[in-house]
Amino acid sequence: MFAMNPMTTTIRKPSSRAWLSTLALVTVVSSMPALAALGGDVSSVQNDRTRFKASLRLSPAAHYSVHELKAATGTVIREYVTDDGRVFGVTWQGPWRPDLRPLLGPYFADFQQAAKAKRTGRNGPLSSRSSHLVLEMSGHPRAFRGRAYVPDLVPAGVSEDEIQ
Repeated sequence: MFAMNPMTTTIRKPSSRAWLSTLALVTVVSSMPALAALGGDVSSVQNDRTRFKASLRLSPAAHYSVHELKAATGTVIREYVTDDGRVFGVTWQGPWRPDLRPLLGPYFADFQQAAKAKRTGRNGPLSSRSSHLVLEMSGHPRAFRGRAYVPDLVPAGVSEDEIQ
């Protein structure tokens, strides 16, 4: 059995420098975006690829790029990214509706509010337009489609019709 000698055992308090370093690390890691959510940073598109078990294809366009994810389920998700790396639009199309919570990020509450206001059926068309989010979705099992974008983030010279 192991016995500790109280005369030689010292208990050190963590230094304030170590405490601050740990706190800073936790703050940075917890504030990193988990997914490339609408309005978020492009650096996390790879996380979406992993989450949806999808292949990734990048298509550059004038003033933005499209990161197209094709999930194993057949659903295609397109994330529209500004030249400075912000996700300004997201679209989806396929046999299954993707989990919209990570795709819409901070705008998911707007989606929930629009869906609640509609109250006419679960899978019917939904169209909502506000000053900070445009959301359109429709479909039925095996054929869903939708798009969401932040009008203030759409780059100058880019038509909202390009977000498809």
